[in-house]
Amino acid sequence: MSITANSQRGVALLTILLLVVSITVVAGAMLASQKVAIRRSGLLFDQNQLLQDIDAGQQLAVTMIRADSKLNDTDSEQDIWAQPIPPYTLANHSVSIELRDEAGRFNINNLYQGGTVDTAALEVFQRLLTQLNLEPDIAVAVLDWQDTDSEVYLDGGDESAVYSQQRNSLVDSALPNQPFVSVDQLQEVRGVSAEVLATLRPYLTAVPYYLPININTASPALLTALIDGATSQQMQGIVDTRSKQALTSIDELWQLPILSGLDEKQRAALTPLLAVDSQAFTALITASDNATVGQARQRFATVLIRKNAVNDSQAPNDTSGNSSDVTSEMPKEVKVVTQRLWAFRPSF
Repeated sequence: MSITANSQRGVALLTILLLVVSITVVAGAMLASQKVAIRRSGLLFDQNQLLQDIDAGQQLAVTMIRADSKLNDTDSEQDIWAQPIPPYTLANHSVSIELRDEAGRFNINNLYQGGTVDTAALEVFQRLLTQLNLEPDIAVAVLDWQDTDSEVYLDGGDESAVYSQQRNSLVDSALPNQPFVSVDQLQEVRGVSAEVLATLRPYLTAVPYYLPININTASPALLTALIDGATSQQMQGIVDTRSKQALTSIDELWQLPILSGLDEKQRAALTPLLAVDSQAFTALITASDNATVGQARQRFATVLIRKNAVNDSQAPNDTSGNSSDVTSEMPKEVKVVTQRLWAFRPSF
């Protein structure tokens, strides 16, 4: 009987030990799972906080542009939006903002607006390409990429046949025939290699509406492209003038020596392309959690902000010569057009 009793006690003890081990394993698994859940919740909280920081940065950018529009009717490098914006901290998060004037660049979507080719804009783009030692025929390819017909501009011929060798497209595929969403899409255009795109990028934008060139912020190369035969040295006079005080009307531009010789027809062609203020800005917003342990997490956003007169029709074919002066006297509306989130810092 003692042997049987000892055996029973041994089995009971072994059972208890197995049960303890099982409970320990289960408890450990539950604890690990709970730690993962807590960690996941923390990460989600941080991600949501970063998104809230981006929204706060977006509102700050809009507020700055709106406030600046009430101070004057021009946009120049002397304005508050053009000055460096120091990062600001929210709890253990920080937000930084960079603003870029898109009207200081040439909008490739200006080439085709309202079902019509803007020949003046096309000529400016061709001259800009020449200034940059690139083929001016690229301008026609960019126009054909977005216009709604299936023929090569002026020269005729089937677009799908002429542009069959463009990159990343099937030989028999038609062109998109729609506006550009990003300058990066130029890599789909025949004649635009990665090297060509790198050269063009600082001078171009792809705003989804008609965008006049701001003569107060445009680069010397873009200003030179306005007039056939002009040189960047000649256009330096405009740069020097606006660095002291922003040009307040297009009429002031015609008074400068380099442009005083233009006749009325030339001025009428150029006037709709130009402005003394900006109707598009891009804000690059960087949100960081400022982690003290490990690598700080960051999220980025690019925000396209539109500023225009409340009842501005955005008609590019108004050749009255007074469009800039009229809209400058109207109250401005500032609003976000698009927001794009990035896991890495985009080119800016």
